[in-house]
Amino acid sequence: MVSKFHNPVPMTETQEIRRRMDNLTGPLGIRLVMAMTSAIEDRTLGAGRPLPPEREFAHELGVSRSTLRQSLDQLAKDGYVATRPGAGTFIANRIFKPITRLTGFTDDMLSRGLKPTSRILELKVMPVPPDISFRTGLPFGTQMMMLTRLRQVDDDVMGLDRSIFPLQAVGADYDGTGSLYARMDAMGGRPRRIMQSLKATEVPADIAEHLGVKPGAAVLAIHRIGYGAAGNVLEDAMSWYRGDRYEYIAEITE
Repeated sequence: MVSKFHNPVPMTETQEIRRRMDNLTGPLGIRLVMAMTSAIEDRTLGAGRPLPPEREFAHELGVSRSTLRQSLDQLAKDGYVATRPGAGTFIANRIFKPITRLTGFTDDMLSRGLKPTSRILELKVMPVPPDISFRTGLPFGTQMMMLTRLRQVDDDVMGLDRSIFPLQAVGADYDGTGSLYARMDAMGGRPRRIMQSLKATEVPADIAEHLGVKPGAAVLAIHRIGYGAAGNVLEDAMSWYRGDRYEYIAEITE
């Protein structure tokens, strides 16, 4: 595999981790954690990939087995790796979502070569509720669709989305499957501007059950309102994403 740093000499993934460690300063274990974290975040180490056996991995990295164990323990706490009994340690399905791009869950996963799936928990048509009418400016009586979906990559649950949007934005025959934004594109256009807030919060018991975490566990709660090209509201959504599986990143320039 050729490193993303365009080194002309092909390097194995373990050699690439060691190269990154050598470019860092500080205690060996911290350098190993930082090197593996960066390799996972830029997908040099792809999600679902197994790590080598402990003895072999420690030898190739030039660290002791105790240092490797401590580093992997820290990476597991941070949600970067996961241990499967009897199978070893694997790179976790952790998703890094850029907040500078206006894309949906399906677009994000497909762009990473992952297979997104959704399980519909609720789908109903109703008049816009008063609180949403007040928040979005949509007229009373507007027909809305409420769609609640469990978002997954393969068999791993990432989060739960609850979206409300004008029925005319998707069509009365929309059954909730496939990409919501792709459907909106086909009907006239997805949101072109989104106002979004994010916060860490304790997950309610009913959401926790779907996410496979304990009630009160820390999750990333995201509220967004999406606006069309004409300034009309196309989506009012609330999402809860597992903190050990989903992370937002941003690049800030002067």
